[in-house]
Amino acid sequence: MKKILILILFIVLLNITYAAEFTIKETPIKTIVFPGQSVIFDIEINNKQTIQDQIKAVVIDASWRKQAGTEIYNINPGQSITNKLTLFPLGFLKPGVYAINLRFVSTLNPDIFLDKQLIATIVDYKDAIESNLETNPQGIDPRKDNLVRINLKSRYNIDLENINIHIENSLFSKDITTNLKGLEIKSEEFIISLDPNVLQGDYDTKLLINYNDKVLVDKIESLKISSYSDIKEGKTTAFNYLIKDTIITITNDGNALSEEIYSLTLSSFEKLFTKFNPEPNNIEKIPQGYKYTWQFNLQPGQDYKIIVTSNYRTHLILLIILILIIYLFYKYFATELYMYKRALVLKTKEGGIAGVKILLHVKNSGPSIKNLHIVDEIPHSLEIPHEYITLKPSSIKK
Repeated sequence: MKKILILILFIVLLNITYAAEFTIKETPIKTIVFPGQSVIFDIEINNKQTIQDQIKAVVIDASWRKQAGTEIYNINPGQSITNKLTLFPLGFLKPGVYAINLRFVSTLNPDIFLDKQLIATIVDYKDAIESNLETNPQGIDPRKDNLVRINLKSRYNIDLENINIHIENSLFSKDITTNLKGLEIKSEEFIISLDPNVLQGDYDTKLLINYNDKVLVDKIESLKISSYSDIKEGKTTAFNYLIKDTIITITNDGNALSEEIYSLTLSSFEKLFTKFNPEPNNIEKIPQGYKYTWQFNLQPGQDYKIIVTSNYRTHLILLIILILIIYLFYKYFATELYMYKRALVLKTKEGGIAGVKILLHVKNSGPSIKNLHIVDEIPHSLEIPHEYITLKPSSIKK
């Protein structure tokens, strides 16, 4: 047992002694790559021997191979040489960290060799960069030009050339081509112009970033369209034979729902002749007359019409008819006959009563009266009149 241990120890010490004949130093050049790409190292070999030697690099890893190139390094005693070493994976290797096993061996003495592990990292395309869209925090105002910024951050030391950025939603689409260096942080900006009538809200926006036909980013972000109010009022008036039609139009030229209240004040006289379509929601008596109020909601681009009709024609016709009826009634049925009676006492010189003078006064202020009969009664104590100054009675009865 002791002999076996001594033999193993001798072999290990022999390898250490041989390994000390030269040293290997690697410098990573391109060690973080995407699946299927090659890794590159600068390899410095220092020959500590007193003789010239030829060192050969042999890959002893089943998953990697060395790219064809310098197979053997000729190194003078006490000298060093630096050369690039390119390794490529066999087949598809999943993202992760890999230790690639190599053996550097002397071609003059195979017992002189040095084993080395070179570290390589394979990253997923979809983990390569971070990205997001940035706009005004208050939202995009569709009435004016707006700046949109896409922020990019490289997570690894991998240069990305000619990456294509595609941004699209129901309002616009944009394509940008740019370069992104390893570990670089940068932004790309562009201006968008939208239809002013675009509705407010959050719009799903597709962000797609490709590199060499590989998808780096494929996600949905939200762009906010801000709301604005733009309520306009229009009024048109038409006259037609004592009928006045006024059309009041309230239009929502904004991009958000608007809750509106519209008021109209009429005098008590105007109220008599005015009708509305639609009818107001509320009528209030105020010192100036009557206040009419409508309440309604307006969607973007929608209008609300109030038709105010002041109809003087109908009332005027009714008034004319009424006057005509009164006139006709007055003309054919009404009378304005006035009559009064006066008695005058006639005295003698001695102061006694000589007689009585009766005066009947008849006046017609209305239309003509035919067959008018006037009857006057005289007390029995008086004599029948024997003298008439104007008209004599048609008949006298006791």
